[in-house]
Amino acid sequence: MRIHVTKKLADKLKKTGFAIAGAPEDSPSILGDWHANITTIQRRQCLVFTHDQTRFSLTLIGVTQKELKALTFWFSDMLANTMLKLGYPADLMERAVSSFSELSFDTQCSRSVQGTLRNMIRDLESFTWDGTQITDLAPYSISARLCERPCSIKGMKELDCLWPAKEMQKLLEQLPDPHETLH
Repeated sequence: MRIHVTKKLADKLKKTGFAIAGAPEDSPSILGDWHANITTIQRRQCLVFTHDQTRFSLTLIGVTQKELKALTFWFSDMLANTMLKLGYPADLMERAVSSFSELSFDTQCSRSVQGTLRNMIRDLESFTWDGTQITDLAPYSISARLCERPCSIKGMKELDCLWPAKEMQKLLEQLPDPHETLH
């Protein structure tokens, strides 16, 4: 699955051995594309991922070099556990996690999705404004909270919005069931 990353994140990923492609994938994942950015909150690196179509967002808090090297595992874990927190049925979580095997990266970013990423980072920061330490936040719960807020995207009417958790669930319901393709 392709993740479109900012230059800042691409530089970090290159240092851990990931290749950064110059162009989008020829055969994208059935789950679609994501964008990611890295930020520092209270001297801790945090990665925020946002799904292009649904604006479903995940956050990894206190990311180390070791975790960056195993990013596919941590992304998959965060995706499944955030969906669990949101009450998704097990079959939908399995569809999401089985829709990709490895993450790949490029720097072809959409300004619209980057705008949503900036908003998600600002919302993540807001959870610490009362003095809470970023490392005390429960990442699965925080990611679920980011997905339960309205988002507007470029081209929407002014008063329209989408709800990332609901939009992702609709998208997953449209994907083929991995058990049906095995039989």
